[in-house]
Amino acid sequence: MSQLSIAATGQALLHGAVDSSSAGYQAVRGFLTGADVALANFEAVLAVPDAWPTKTRTLHCTGPQALHSLKAMGFAALAHANNHAFDLGPPGILATHAAAQEAGIALVGSGEDSAAALRPAYVATAAGTVAVLSVDLGPQPDINYAGTGRAGICPLRMRRIVTVPEADYRRFAEIVSALGDDRREAARAAVGYRQQSGAMPKLELFGTELRQGADIAARWEPDVADWRALLEALVAAKAEADLVAIALHSHHWDPNWGQMPDWVRRLACRLVDAGADMIVGTGSPVLQGLAFHNGRPILGSLGNFIFHTRRTATYAEKDVDVWTSTLARAHFDGEGVCTRFDLLPISAGRPPLADGQAAPAPVPLDPAAAEAVREHMCAGLAPEEKALIRLCRAG
Repeated sequence: MSQLSIAATGQALLHGAVDSSSAGYQAVRGFLTGADVALANFEAVLAVPDAWPTKTRTLHCTGPQALHSLKAMGFAALAHANNHAFDLGPPGILATHAAAQEAGIALVGSGEDSAAALRPAYVATAAGTVAVLSVDLGPQPDINYAGTGRAGICPLRMRRIVTVPEADYRRFAEIVSALGDDRREAARAAVGYRQQSGAMPKLELFGTELRQGADIAARWEPDVADWRALLEALVAAKAEADLVAIALHSHHWDPNWGQMPDWVRRLACRLVDAGADMIVGTGSPVLQGLAFHNGRPILGSLGNFIFHTRRTATYAEKDVDVWTSTLARAHFDGEGVCTRFDLLPISAGRPPLADGQAAPAPVPLDPAAAEAVREHMCAGLAPEEKALIRLCRAG
């Protein structure tokens, strides 16, 4: 391949069209179309008449005009393995795919069954082909995940394993035995009521696996079957494409939402070692940092690109900055190594002022605020990695 570039943004959670005449639109569009491929996480589902909501609160439904707006802004692919893709169940999944196809934009990470949800999108350009995969790390109800003959999203379910010292381990084992939880779960697994892709944990307390160790600690591991399926899809995609980008969506956040969890970084490094060229994280509604592994960029979370939240007042009251974000554009050489990384810091697109109105586009930040974003993204990078970062100015 010749040099290729991929642009990525935070989550696109929009309830309708984006106003192409609003401030910032042309600068944002210019940055996105300046890449060979632009992708985002589409955190919504197409509204379907008579479809039943699958949750009791916080539905994010939209119309076809939202997908057309994203296409017009320069997006070629949208990740859809997230916690709002299944808001209207299988009918919403199928309707969203039909609308995306009509709009001419690839939707990946959800589908009519597990095979379709895992299938990568291939975006062909004059410079080469980019494959995009999208998986959800949870936590989500199992019904949200696609299966054999069942529509849903693509899972890479993560589980936390906690180690405790020997004395604590023995005491927890006594509690589990006294409650009968060990026997109860073993009986459920024996008849198939409990799904198991690996061996039953030796000790499990309230859904968390416990192991004996020197100190109290925790680590995260992917579901064995989900991991195997993703690696097979990654290897197949790498054989067909010049670059592979993987979108990871997670709601397992650290107490500091603006920090990329260490386990996410380690998971991303494993995926890069397996052949991925770019990891794009979403889920946390705030901006996290940037890392590199073997010359490949890892984005923990880009926060929000467009955010039609109904909790604006709550976020303001709790001083959670859900609006500061950045567009990112990675340039790769013929070997798949990132040689330049562009940032265009933005304030995310806000909800429309009234129902039925088009929503404003994201707006590039002023120079001082943009520099603060660059410093946040560069925190922890080695000098040679910081040298790759270029701050783009609006206009």
